[in-house]
Amino acid sequence: MQHTDDDLLLDPVRRFLAEQCPLTALRGALLTDKPLAGGVSGGVLRPAPGSASLPSGKVAADDASCNGHIFARLWSQLCELGWPGLLVGEARGGIGLGMSQAVKVMELAGSALLPLPLGTWMNTSAFLSEQAAHSPVSQWLDRCMHDGRLAGFAIDAGQNRLFVPYCRHDSQILFLSYAQGKVWARVADGIAGGPGIDPFIHNGWLGAPVWQMQDDFACDKVSWDAFELRSRMLVAAELLGVAARALDMTSAYARERQQFGRPIGSFQAIKHRLAQDWMDLDNARLLLTQAAACMDSANTDLAQACPELPDQEVRRGAELAGPTLAAQAQDRADQGATGETYIEETTLMAILAEHTIQQAASTAVRNALQVHGALGMTWECDVHFYLKRVHFLCAMMNHRHTEADRLQQVWQLSAGRMAI
Repeated sequence: MQHTDDDLLLDPVRRFLAEQCPLTALRGALLTDKPLAGGVSGGVLRPAPGSASLPSGKVAADDASCNGHIFARLWSQLCELGWPGLLVGEARGGIGLGMSQAVKVMELAGSALLPLPLGTWMNTSAFLSEQAAHSPVSQWLDRCMHDGRLAGFAIDAGQNRLFVPYCRHDSQILFLSYAQGKVWARVADGIAGGPGIDPFIHNGWLGAPVWQMQDDFACDKVSWDAFELRSRMLVAAELLGVAARALDMTSAYARERQQFGRPIGSFQAIKHRLAQDWMDLDNARLLLTQAAACMDSANTDLAQACPELPDQEVRRGAELAGPTLAAQAQDRADQGATGETYIEETTLMAILAEHTIQQAASTAVRNALQVHGALGMTWECDVHFYLKRVHFLCAMMNHRHTEADRLQQVWQLSAGRMAI
């Protein structure tokens, strides 16, 4: 049997997650191993007003409900294997792979319910290494990976509040924002969060953070848009993996559960529903694969055409130096416009994949719960963990871009393609 390069990458990933991150181990991290209905007593962190799309509800103000040492050890192992540097170039000490491989790794991470911000870390490390490899924040993130220390990544939730998923009191927090051709990087001390809708993921809110480190560096809009687009695609890939695993579990249960002397999977009401879920998820996977391939192709073309897109200061310096350098600077500026075209093409594919995955995943986990019947409503049944992870990831996806926003973006990006 022939093996592809992806098999050589994914087989070790699959084996590691099966051995080091089984659901039994994740259950063991929950000290009580029971549902946290409405949160736990004690101090609570309340969500920012007007941010209903993010996981709200009450969360604990300490880490007593989850054994963080298990997750810390797991993250240290991932750092030793170099997974957080999967998208970082080999010249900068990373693995040097592309989005085509990254989305497959994140799909496997989702199927294992990996309770760590692997996708965000991969994307942020690659972005900082490309744009500001020698900046203090980039070097700090490299040291964190070298030491096996986990970091949280804050999300702007409006109202001067930052939402921090995957946070722990001993993990520092990184926040990136973009304005006026610059990326503003800030690092704050960790906060004590608590489980939200997903008991394996601790969340918290930063109201008035005290920044321990501040930095900024020039960045063109094309690179920032590509960074955000990669982030969306990696979350979508993780969501796809969660839903696909829930479907596999449900299909196995439907073949074993007997009713009226026959497996329930033989009844059309169940069989057709599961078959439709499989087709929807497979279609979504094809879209995501195509979007990742488009991004890799765009990155290759841009690197060959223009290794470094100049900022405004470099362009002004070239104009002062002479007409020849000014012409070269203008050519590179034109390449920047080409980069915007690449981003538009990739964005269209990515948004279609994101929308399709969210729709298919939400339906698949609801059907999984229904097929399990009354058993699916119990804490002892594993399928509810997948349902909660899907809700959590969908809330993360809907924070910046709702379903209506995505459909509007698709309409705008494809307006010139449609014959009406």
